[in-house]
Amino acid sequence: MESNSAARLKAELIEHNVSGSFDAGNFALLTKKPRLIDTLANQLLETHFPASLQNNIADELGFDIQHTLSQRDPKFCQMVLRAYNYQCAICGFNMRHDNAPIALEAAHIRWKQHQGPCEVPNGLALCAIHHKAFDRGSIGLDENMRIVISEAVNGTSAVVQQLFWDYAEKVITLPQSKSNYPNEKFIEWHQTEVFKKA
Repeated sequence: MESNSAARLKAELIEHNVSGSFDAGNFALLTKKPRLIDTLANQLLETHFPASLQNNIADELGFDIQHTLSQRDPKFCQMVLRAYNYQCAICGFNMRHDNAPIALEAAHIRWKQHQGPCEVPNGLALCAIHHKAFDRGSIGLDENMRIVISEAVNGTSAVVQQLFWDYAEKVITLPQSKSNYPNEKFIEWHQTEVFKKA
């Protein structure tokens, strides 16, 4: 998931032939204890990426990570789900088992790992599929709260069409109180740092 600013930084690093490596002592330590690589990968993932993406990134890169239960703010989840009337802001999914919501999550717009606060204007109630897609940059919001779909989204099934392309340019379901609407500075961060246009 390469944002515009990440692409600019990458180009600048390549232009100036910047490289990095471990010093001899740390390289020897990692060579003797290869499990440390997985430990380091786990720490980097927990520090820089939302929980919804950590396993996928680890699998893609071949790391065996051990998940520790990251400190999630239960009040954030409760406040966001309540603000969005316990339904996905994109598709309206609202399944429950008795009174417990199933596969409905509170997503940070600006990731917690990047100083995103645990407050409702930095949250969206999303079903598990749209949460992961939002964190991956497959979907985003524009300044008018309309859903934007990355051109990178593809698939041959009608389900992909129904879950993604059918929602393109539609306004999300917003909370009753305007004070709970997504804050434009968090949406701008997501547009710049996470959403993939193509």
